[in-house]
This record gives sequence, structure tokens and C-alpha cells, in this order.
Amino acid sequence: MVKRVHIFDWHREHAKKVEEFAGWEMPIWYSSIKEEHLAVRNGVGIFDVSHMGEFIFRGKDALKFLQYVTTNDISKPPAISGTYTLVLNERGAVKDETLVFNMGNDTYMMVCDSDAFEKLEAWFKAIKGAIEKFGELDLEIENKTYDMAMFSVQGPRARDLAKELFGIDINDLWWFQAKEVELDGIKMLLSRSGYTGENGWEVYFEDASPYHPDPAKRGKPEKALHVWETILEAGEKYGIKPAGLGARDTLRLEAGYTLYGNETKELQLLSTDVDEVTPLQANLDFALFWDKEFIGKEALLKQRERGLGRKMVHFKMVDRGIPREGYRVLANGEVIGEVTSGTLSPLLGIGIGIAFVEEEYAKPGVEVEVEIRGKPKRAVTVTPPFYDPKRYGAFREE
Repeated sequence: MVKRVHIFDWHREHAKKVEEFAGWEMPIWYSSIKEEHLAVRNGVGIFDVSHMGEFIFRGKDALKFLQYVTTNDISKPPAISGTYTLVLNERGAVKDETLVFNMGNDTYMMVCDSDAFEKLEAWFKAIKGAIEKFGELDLEIENKTYDMAMFSVQGPRARDLAKELFGIDINDLWWFQAKEVELDGIKMLLSRSGYTGENGWEVYFEDASPYHPDPAKRGKPEKALHVWETILEAGEKYGIKPAGLGARDTLRLEAGYTLYGNETKELQLLSTDVDEVTPLQANLDFALFWDKEFIGKEALLKQRERGLGRKMVHFKMVDRGIPREGYRVLANGEVIGEVTSGTLSPLLGIGIGIAFVEEEYAKPGVEVEVEIRGKPKRAVTVTPPFYDPKRYGAFREE
């Protein structure tokens, strides 16, 4: 059975394109990808990202467990705030990119990708079981994916909307800091976060789900629909637009963000002998806290010693052409890598992308070629984001 988010009926009525993504039927676009993209860059847009996974970890051993199964220092942020971190396998490859919120009182919430939560649930249970052979853990792990609704409000006017709806200035929060808020009596968690490169906030709250593995838990998601329509109504004066997964992808690519399944994954990524991607290859070193033990650490230390082989790099086209996933990257007529994400930037009007290339080419300012429809087209490697951060993005000059 294909999964559906809480307000799928609303999306089916208003979206121009709805299709399956990671096992969920999701809105791809409503008006157009470009229009929704530019609305977020210049004003404000709202995304339904309720297909994302959520886990709750409770108990005195919750922090100890999370410190072991994720790469960053979960102990550092105070309640209520989050940490960007990774879950690795024993070989150091990325199982998923996640966000872990310290909720206080030995309770943590992990947000993960929609196509990873099922394997993560099995992985966490297996690790917990292996540890408990040496002593029982005070730890409860609950998969809340089907119970949680999650909306993401992004863009420079998102700040105005948060002030109006919740009386909060999100610029007073650090990135990934959260607040407990209410909207017409509906309790939710609001965090300053997003996946677009823009300033914004996201809300999490529980509601009935039209899809649930347990038929007894299926219901009518009245809270989710009320919150969604309330945000849209309040955002009319700011030109808010509902945005689909199409714009979400072009926005994250302009910001230079990785996508699980493209840049980070456990399975084969390149049509070479490179099968898996590690944080070192994907430029995610900032999410590694080396002063603790975590799954995959030893493998990463060994990789760091022997060399990475291929590494992630961002590039923009010099010649006309749109790079796509799977296109070959060349230098001096030789294949040096492969595109993992590519698009025509709605903001810049040029082709941009992310590729994994031989390590010596993985630095900004290198001239390469992307093979588009059998013809090599000139490109150059760059440092993200692709846009001018003084004019666009979460920390633009006001």
C-alpha cells in the first residue's frame, strides 16, 4: 500500500502533479516548480514534509545510545534544540542524515528521511538488542512517523509569519533551536530549521493519520488540515505559496545540500568500484565528533589514512546544458566521476549540480566537462551556495 500524508486529500485537490516518492504519494508541484522556488527565495512558501520519519528515544540510557549510533555530539545542545548528525553502518557509510532534538527529561526526538526510517528502526532494535546482551538498557524507542505531521515554512517572510502566528522572532533562535508553541489549542514543536538555504521554521505535532500500519490507528487528520490552512490564510498578505517536492529539490541544490539516496547512501552510488559513500567523501566532516566512540568511526579513521578515492564537489555549467543524475564528468577527455544531482537553477538560469569525482579534482575552481546527451559541455567546480549569500539565504544582509 502506498503511504499518504495526513492532508493528502488537500494536495490531490490543489496540486497539478502528485506522484510516488519514497513510498509516499506526494505533491510535486502546484503552480510550477520555478514559481514555487522563487516564492521561497523572495517571499515565503510552505511544504508538507509529513513523510519524514520521527523516532522518540526515552530513558536514562537514551543519550548514551544516541551517542553511539550517531556521529555528532548529542550531549552538547541544551533542551529544546537539535543537532544535525549522521547514522553510519559499521563500514562508515551513511545510513541516513538526521536531526536529533534534546527534548529534556531524558527524551530525544530524531527526524530522518522518509525512505530510511524503516531500515533505521530495524537497525536501532538490532543495536539495542546486541548491547542488552551485556545488561539491560533503560531505553524505549518509539517510531512516531505515522503519527506526526510536519510542515516547513521557508523564505525571508517566514519570520513575519512566525511573529504573527506564535509571537516568536525566529531570528532570536539559533539554528535548530526549538520552542513549544500552540496554534488554536494545538500543541506543537517549532524549530528554526529547513532544507532550502533560506530562513524559516518547521512545526511538528501529532494527529490522526489516514495511513497507518495498524488500521485501528487510522483516522481523520483534522488538526493537520487546520494548521495547514491557518498558515496559508495568515500568509496571504506575504504572498505565501504551497510548494512541492520539486521546488524543495531545486532549492536544496542551489544551497548545496546533500540528498539522501543521491549524495549519501549505503548502496552503490557510482558505476565503478566505489559502492558506498562516507561522511569524509560527502564533505560532512562537520558532523563527526571524534572525541567519542560511534559506529563506523574505525572505518573512517582507516579511510582517512588511505585516501578517499572520490569526493563530492559542486559545479556550475559554463556551456548551455542541464546536468542530470548519472551523467559522466570528464577532465582532459578522461572520466573522473559522475553527477549525483543536477538541475537548471530557477534563480540563476544556468545548470548546476553535485558530482563525485577523483579526489584531486574535488576543489573549487577546477575546469571540467559534463557529458550531456553524448557531448562534453564545459563546467567549473565552485563553493556552495550557488547564489550570493548577501542577497539570498538564511543569513542574507537585511
